[in-house]
Amino acid sequence: MLVRWIIYCYLLLHMQALFAQTLTFCYEDKELAPSYMGKGLEVPPINPGASIEALQAVEENIRGLTIIFVRQPWQRCLHDIKRNKVDAVIASYVESRQEFMIFPSSESGQLDITLALNKLGRCLVGSKEFVSQLDANEGTFNIAIPRGYSSADRIADPRFTKVDTLSQKDAFDLVSKEVVDGTFGLCMINGEQVSAYPYAGVLHAKYPPFDMSYGFLAFSKNFYENNKELAKQVWGELASFPFAEVYMRYLEENDKKVPQESDPQSAASSQ
Repeated sequence: MLVRWIIYCYLLLHMQALFAQTLTFCYEDKELAPSYMGKGLEVPPINPGASIEALQAVEENIRGLTIIFVRQPWQRCLHDIKRNKVDAVIASYVESRQEFMIFPSSESGQLDITLALNKLGRCLVGSKEFVSQLDANEGTFNIAIPRGYSSADRIADPRFTKVDTLSQKDAFDLVSKEVVDGTFGLCMINGEQVSAYPYAGVLHAKYPPFDMSYGFLAFSKNFYENNKELAKQVWGELASFPFAEVYMRYLEENDKKVPQESDPQSAASSQ
């Protein structure tokens, strides 16, 4: 009887070990609402952001999977995934990133957009005067661009002078203080116009979006080579997550908190 019990315990532990898998996910340590909420090293226990909710749902749905959330500056996340120190990030597809990230692909080797977590549109954002001048094709402008963001590569208008910032929030702060003319912000998700950027009550977006990108969970090369089936399972789970619905919930909750255009001073102080 004792021998049978020992064998049973051994098999149980062995099966648990087979199913136990860890994924280290790296993301921005600054708030990038509504994808990532809060700042610093901790993941907020309530309303952590739409992208984090999606990953938490995947963790619940895949038996034995544990996701470790690491918050760092975006450039550090890129640095660490290049060196296989973290396993995954959420990123838009850029050809140069294929050197160190694995994106979902079809059997023919083409990027598989059906496995994207989201489809996002980014617009240039600034004051009403800024948008009017853009519409009239007039003027020259200083545009604040957070370092490491691939969307910056699509801004090639010779009228723009790019000003580097440490974060997207810093870029919007400079716009709100009229230190620079504009920046870019999320203005469309899955085909629907939204105002998912700070100071949305006083700043305006120039439609149509200058950049449309798909957001993917991208894996480090080392993790993917050792966990191909798990990676495909995670992609499938994320593709079925109601991202747009959750994203819009965050936006609606934020709209209730953000002051409207009639009180611009209050809007600035709430950020």
